[in-house]
Amino acid sequence: MLATLRKGFLAFESLTTRAVTLFSCGALALAAMLACYQIIMRYVVRQPTAWTEPVLQMAIIYMVYFGIAITFRRGALVSIDVLATMVRGRWETALRWLILLGILILLGHMFWYGWAMAARAQANVHPTLGISMMWAFMSIPVGSVFAMIAAVAHFIDPPPNVISET
Repeated sequence: MLATLRKGFLAFESLTTRAVTLFSCGALALAAMLACYQIIMRYVVRQPTAWTEPVLQMAIIYMVYFGIAITFRRGALVSIDVLATMVRGRWETALRWLILLGILILLGHMFWYGWAMAARAQANVHPTLGISMMWAFMSIPVGSVFAMIAAVAHFIDPPPNVISET
């Protein structure tokens, strides 16, 4: 029963992390293309565009907050190598649980306040784009949920040769 739940959760996490990876890569590509477009329009064509800057900023924001799940899954965000190599047995297990708890508290905090910021910004409309600013702030709670899933998956199934946990 527990092995089936573990396998199902890891399959779900693999799907979500793959989707977040593709989305983050797409946001990075969009940001790079918009930056080039913005430079060409401003300095070559001499017709600056007002919409590229806020879209570029939102693409970068989404790339970062969604990409955080990738770093948590790979154990690459925070490394506690020295302490992790010093402990073994029950202490190692306790340290892994403590690290996971700290990560989940941080991500829970990000979710809670990110959601509150998005709710407050719902009525604010971006002057150039004409869309609610809520869409920019929604990257925080949504990204934190993906990161929570990835952090738990890293705890359950760390990559090979990983001593420390995120």
